Amino acid sequence: MDPLHVIALDRDLHPELLKRIIPDGHPLTDWPTEPPTPPTIELAAAARAVADSILREPGYAVVDTQAAELTDTELVSAAWNLFTVLCVPVPQYLTGELIYPVEVTAATGPGISHYSTSNAAGGFHTDGTMLDQPPAVAALLCVSPADEGGETLLMDGLRLISDLTPEHRLALTRPFWFHSGDPGSPLRHQPILNGTELRYLRRYIEEGHRQAGAELSTTALDALDRLSELPDRQRPVPLRRAQVLLWDNTRFIHGRRPFTENTSRRRLRRMYGTPRDLSV
Repeated sequence: MDPLHVIALDRDLHPELLKRIIPDGHPLTDWPTEPPTPPTIELAAAARAVADSILREPGYAVVDTQAAELTDTELVSAAWNLFTVLCVPVPQYLTGELIYPVEVTAATGPGISHYSTSNAAGGFHTDGTMLDQPPAVAALLCVSPADEGGETLLMDGLRLISDLTPEHRLALTRPFWFHSGDPGSPLRHQPILNGTELRYLRRYIEEGHRQAGAELSTTALDALDRLSELPDRQRPVPLRRAQVLLWDNTRFIHGRRPFTENTSRRRLRRMYGTPRDLSV
C-alpha cells in the first residue's frame, strides 16, 4: 500500500486562517459558509493541491495544518476557514448542523448521531446517505486523538464494487429502502450505486426494509461487506491533533477502529461540502 498522502501547510498561512475566530458555543447551524477574506495566491495554491488530491487521485488527503499549539477554538476556526476556501459547507442533518462534534457523549435527541457519539467500530458507510444529495467532500479535524486506536478506515468503494460480480454490481443499482431508525426520519428509496456515486450504510438499509415491510436480499450487500473487511482494502488513517482528513465521499466508504480513552479523549470535528471552483 502506498504511503499515507499528507499535505503539510506552510506556517506562513496561519495568520490568514486565523483572521476569523468562531467563538465557543456558536450555533452549529450558523457557522459562516464563505471564506473570511478572498484567499491569497499562496492559500489558493495550497487549497488547489488539496482539492486535486481529493477529486482526482488518490481521492483523499491528510492536511497537516502544523497548528497544534493553537487553542482548541483557534484550531477549529482555522480548519473551518480552510474548509470554506475549499468547499461550500452543507448541512449534515435535517436539523441543519454545518459542523459537528464527533466524540463520545451521552447526548440524545434530534440531530444526534448515535454512531459518531460512541466508540463503536466498523459500520462502514458513506456520509449523508439520508440527505437529498450526499456531500461530495467530507472532512474530519482531529482536536485530540484517543489514547489508543480510533484510526479512521478508508476504503475505495468504487474499487470494491468493480471487484464484485456483474450480477452483484447490477443489484446495487436497483433501489433499496433506507431509514435511520430515528422517529420522524424519512424513508428513502434509492440505489446504493448511482453511476459513480455511492450511498451505503448497511444498518440504514436493513432498517429501511423493516420500516417498508419489504423483503431484503442481502447477497450483494454481503459480498460488498466481505471485500470491505479485507485488510488490504482498508487504509488506516491515524489522525494527530491539528490534522484534517478530507475525502471524496461519493467514492469512498469509511469506518473506524475501536478506541480507548483514559488521559486523552478522541475529539473530532466533521464538515461536509461541495467543492468550489479554484481554477481561477
